Amino acid sequence: MGQGRHAAPNATVHKVRRAAAVVLAAGALVSTGGTSAFADGLGTIPLSGQANTDQDGEQNLNCGNSAHLIRLNVAKTTHREKDCVDTDGHTHRHSRHLDGAQAVGGTVLGPQVNTAQTGKQNLNCGNSADLITVNVAGTINEETTCAAVDRGDGQDHGHGGYVGGSKALGGTSAGQQVNTAQTGKQNLNCGNSSNTVTLNVLGTIRKHTTCIAADHSHGSGPAAVHRGPASADAGQVVGIEKNTAQNGRQNQACGHRGDGIDLPLGQIKRETRCIVQDNSASDSGGPVPL
Repeated sequence: MGQGRHAAPNATVHKVRRAAAVVLAAGALVSTGGTSAFADGLGTIPLSGQANTDQDGEQNLNCGNSAHLIRLNVAKTTHREKDCVDTDGHTHRHSRHLDGAQAVGGTVLGPQVNTAQTGKQNLNCGNSADLITVNVAGTINEETTCAAVDRGDGQDHGHGGYVGGSKALGGTSAGQQVNTAQTGKQNLNCGNSSNTVTLNVLGTIRKHTTCIAADHSHGSGPAAVHRGPASADAGQVVGIEKNTAQNGRQNQACGHRGDGIDLPLGQIKRETRCIVQDNSASDSGGPVPL
């Protein structure tokens, strides 16, 4: 049983580009958004977790996350690989709200995940909020790679801008609840666990998350960027609760194992790698006004 965390805000451009190239070779350009409900079926149990996502801006990735009520793996190998890559720097995912993204939870029997992201290069990847995981004499491999690379087009001439706020509001859930709100630039929330119970008997569970946000855009002159607030508010929950709000620049919440219970009668390994790299010529100095 082990856990690794590596956060390298001063990684070199070469390392970031090489990592992004590997991602591009591995998978196609993929982005996710909207509202969905999903679960691993166990027989005919009609219970599911719920994920509510609202995103507004550029390069917001919500990728490779899980919120299952029950995950059961017996004597087999389960492999899930998710590549989430955005390299154009100009892909907008519009929110339903004019003043920013707002993800509001409902009422659900099971896990609930509410994610609101506004702005640029917000990555929310490889997180898990599974209620019960049982692995008996089997193997579970999960690998999530998330990369947002902005190469810029040279048309930013230092004009000020405003990024709306983001708000994730929890609902009512009989199960763990995860509320995440991110506003601004290069906010990473990756490889975190809010699982309640993981039982591993004579098996292997491996989870590996890589998160990269790189900004190579080049502008000219000072650019005052005003960012709205980020707020993650808890709802009514029976179970584990995690609320994360990040506002500003190069905030990383990565590789947290969580407060759940591991019963490792086998091998459980979690590894998270978070990298942010900012070589932009504008919006690069001094505090950012709110």
